[in-house]
Amino acid sequence: MKRSSTRTLAVAAVAALTLGGLSACASTPSASDINGEQVTITIGNQPPATQEAELAYFNEKLAAFKEQHPNWTIETSESVWDAETFPAQLAGGNLPTVIGVPFTEMNGLIARGQVADISQALKTTGLSDVLNPSTLTVAQDAKGQSYGVPTDAYALGLAYNRELFTKAGLDPDKPPTTWDEVRTDAAAIAAATGQTGFAQLTKDNQGGWVLTGQVYSRGGTMENEDGTTVTFDSQQTRDALQWLHDVRWKDNSMGSNFLLGAADLAQQFAAGTVGMFVIQSASYQPVVEVFGMPSSDFGFTTLPTVDGGDPVTLSGGNVEIVNSTATEAQKVAALEWVDFYQLQKYRDKDAAIADAKLKVAQGTAVAIPGPSPVTEEQYQTYLGWIADLNNVPTANFQPYLDNAAKQTVLPEPATDSQDLYAALDPVVQAVLTDQNADIDALVTQAASAVQAKIDR
Repeated sequence: MKRSSTRTLAVAAVAALTLGGLSACASTPSASDINGEQVTITIGNQPPATQEAELAYFNEKLAAFKEQHPNWTIETSESVWDAETFPAQLAGGNLPTVIGVPFTEMNGLIARGQVADISQALKTTGLSDVLNPSTLTVAQDAKGQSYGVPTDAYALGLAYNRELFTKAGLDPDKPPTTWDEVRTDAAAIAAATGQTGFAQLTKDNQGGWVLTGQVYSRGGTMENEDGTTVTFDSQQTRDALQWLHDVRWKDNSMGSNFLLGAADLAQQFAAGTVGMFVIQSASYQPVVEVFGMPSSDFGFTTLPTVDGGDPVTLSGGNVEIVNSTATEAQKVAALEWVDFYQLQKYRDKDAAIADAKLKVAQGTAVAIPGPSPVTEEQYQTYLGWIADLNNVPTANFQPYLDNAAKQTVLPEPATDSQDLYAALDPVVQAVLTDQNADIDALVTQAASAVQAKIDR
């Protein structure tokens, strides 16, 4: 689930755009054919000036890419996916040639013909051989045709402040594995340090997003597999909300601010005023690099469960899509940029080392543990290449690494996921701000509202 340009936090509604591209009888150029061809593309997701390290890295890579392709006209745009502005951009034909969107958007984009079929371009660039097949399915239709390149996959887990754990007499190398243990540890942190033991995202659709992961972790679902029926009017949803209610009202372990977006909570976490919250591992980057948390204090583990069994979590991420009006040459050029900027490091040792050195020089994270967009074999090879350069304290992620292979990773709701998340934001807020909130009624009302949107 992504809502803004700071996609790493959490770090994803469309209108009509006609399908374009070459006709069926047109020939498909190879990568070598178009290297000498005049091609114009616009690259989206350029970091804003306020993200100095990310922009510097982007510009370094862009300059090198332009040098490799002197015959191409390459423009950039700060356009990013946003739930409020993306539909208008799409309807107006104002999208860049290539731009990132959340996993949740792909079903709708594909169904409405609003994104380019890049199946042939994947073969032309060689990306079809290296991408993680389990994540690539997010960007495919029922026939196996591909409409995007997953580049940034995530699974929700539990971020925790190792220093606060130590101050509360807890072992930072043994974070909680059940929700009951989270509650106990949150109370210990609040009692020993006076800080918030556990905090919850509640706004910008992120309250519903995290609640979805918490429902999954309890064995629940939000929609049926084909996305036609809402299923979160369930005991698992009520139990997740009751847990939040009890941590807030019975334990008083959640502080006093209950209107929190990802950036708000990341800043508080970095400042040492929050002990734990649910997020993806990539939150390490903004928490440490933007908000200044000592990297040694950042801990991360898999999402807790009810009984301490194998974890179940919510997955998501970023998919790079190509404008539906792109020619085949533009598709290939766009994917070559995606490969160069985001994937080449996984495939080439020299590129991996150069990328790692550049990130170290720019003061940004090299390799944060988490799901990979490439095959597991290729990812492990990559980690070996950059082992001596990685500036991320992977030992702090060991609880996650020990359990990641065991976890069941479930996709975000297939239909109207952003509407579903939006409907659950006020439910989470009500439970945390009204001690007498009627959880049963709130869940049923939200489910009815989302079902009505799906049925339209």
